[in-house]
Amino acid sequence: YFLGIGWNIKDGIDKALEQAGPGFDMLVDGVVRYGSYPFITEIKVEGTAVSSEKMVAEMGQEGFNKWLNGHQVTTAETVKVINE
Repeated sequence: YFLGIGWNIKDGIDKALEQAGPGFDMLVDGVVRYGSYPFITEIKVEGTAVSSEKMVAEMGQEGFNKWLNGHQVTTAETVKVINE
């Protein structure tokens, strides 16, 4: 991002999921790194892409919900954006 204008973590996560392929909608064990260089801000997101649809098919909805409850999961509904 030129001059760091408009950068956000969500874009990096979205790009990582797009690169993983269709059907992937979650990152597990994700790491977000950013670098700041003269005039440029860089964001790198790494993690294991997972398809929640496939997990539900394998575990059942109850098993999937149990799995979610055992992990720290962030969703669009639980994220609060604070602008300073």
